[in-house]
Amino acid sequence: MELGEYLRVKRPAWDWQTHDCSRWLDRWLVLRGHASAMEATGIVYDSERSAIRTIVLGRGLLPLWQRGMEAIGLPVVDEPQVGDAAILNAPTDDGHNRTTGIWTGQRWASVHRHGLICAPGDPLMIWRV
Repeated sequence: MELGEYLRVKRPAWDWQTHDCSRWLDRWLVLRGHASAMEATGIVYDSERSAIRTIVLGRGLLPLWQRGMEAIGLPVVDEPQVGDAAILNAPTDDGHNRTTGIWTGQRWASVHRHGLICAPGDPLMIWRV
């Protein structure tokens, strides 16, 4: 599946699993032929509340994804190419202001409570997907 198709996938109006930025990025990795970074590191949660607890116990979204991406062998890069993944410092509708993102070539795409967003963001770490 190409990035444009992935970004156009219809999502329900609200479903925390569909609108969870980590699960959304993990699905992209699997669609691109990689192993699941979440499965590789044993990240499991069953609600929005337990997802937040997992992030807090893991010392933040970035350290969790660093471990996951390392576990599946994706290299860190300085400049993104279309389809690459990142952890971003960006305003989010949940107020945590950290999110996963996929580079579109012009902006970072991410999914949140209110659906897909495409906006500038400050990547904290980028991986070649």
